[in-house]
Amino acid sequence: MIMTHQEESWLSRDGLLLSLSAFFADLGYQGVTALYPLFVVLELHKSPLLYGLIAGIGFGVGSLFAFLGGRLGDRVNKKKLLIIGNLGILFLALSGSFSSIWLSGLAFILGWWFRYLRTPARRALLVRVTKPENRIKTFGFLHALDIGGGLISVIVAIIFLVLKVKVGSLIQFSAIPLVISSAVLLPVGKSKLYNVQQQEKTSTKTNDKPTKVKALSHNKFFLAIVIATGLYGFSFYNLGFPVLSAATISKYAVAGLIAYGIYLGVSSISGWLLGLANLQGLRPLWQWGYLSSALASLIIAINSIMHGGLWAIYPAVAILGIGMGAVETYEPAITSTLRSNQNISSGMGWLSASRGIGQFGANLIMGALFVANEAYAYGFAALAALMAAIILAVTQFKSKKF
Repeated sequence: MIMTHQEESWLSRDGLLLSLSAFFADLGYQGVTALYPLFVVLELHKSPLLYGLIAGIGFGVGSLFAFLGGRLGDRVNKKKLLIIGNLGILFLALSGSFSSIWLSGLAFILGWWFRYLRTPARRALLVRVTKPENRIKTFGFLHALDIGGGLISVIVAIIFLVLKVKVGSLIQFSAIPLVISSAVLLPVGKSKLYNVQQQEKTSTKTNDKPTKVKALSHNKFFLAIVIATGLYGFSFYNLGFPVLSAATISKYAVAGLIAYGIYLGVSSISGWLLGLANLQGLRPLWQWGYLSSALASLIIAINSIMHGGLWAIYPAVAILGIGMGAVETYEPAITSTLRSNQNISSGMGWLSASRGIGQFGANLIMGALFVANEAYAYGFAALAALMAAIILAVTQFKSKKF
């Protein structure tokens, strides 16, 4: 079989299609993520605590769907599972159609559940169609396009908010890119498949760059990553809270969306640059990912205590973006080195489920603390991210081979 130039490059044909699908998906649902807290609090006049409850259920129970999606991905056709899950995200577009918070919340929750269901299959497919030595770079590219789509959706939302378009109407428009995202997946399935742990077979060659994690116990590292991911999930509150903080301080909804746009833009760029850097091992994950997130939440907490303004929130959400760029690039890439062809999808499911469980607790706790005192909420998030960083740092430093 003669391979095409596209398949010989670092990004395969299917890798490009999966990344483009991610771009259009985020072009749809990331806008909803930014707009929904404003819809609940400003249009439906409900408490941030209720928003936190809805988001918590969406993420928390969604973690079970991530686990289920991971298990199914190892047993059924990954492409079909991915398309079904992607189409289910359309429920998010319906969340802006209801004046009833219960119907709106149900649509929002269902959309996130389907989003979690399809994520392990997408990551597993991307691993299989990418050469092992190119996976960090490819996941960085996926994250860049992924979040780049979200950034564009936020910019469009800001423009229409300035034009006095209702938040609920903007949420409904997200259905268009979500349909396109699913359509882009239809041609997937023609690229060469690579073994998940192919680098083990070639690690004796002088020109190879095997991941340092390979020298250590796979189970030990995978367990450490799952636990740390769960703790990071406790720090990974929905960005709707900084959106509400910025909107409350400035008294303008647009200021909240600008905060979200900064987060997405920095996250997209950092994911791409960190992917190009191709840093190995656990250090870039806990340093650039978890520690950055802890610092950002701490800055917002201090800003709240000092009754500061947007001057502190905007740089803080930019640092949060760096953290997410690192996490989305390195977590799945490292996990791919610890799983096999038969359980790669389950491995990605455990990753998503662990973070989702953390997010369930984070959004419930953040919602309650946010109503009492914003500083308590962000302080809690900073502590959770710091604990996640410590777990991976200890795992790294205790290994003599790392």
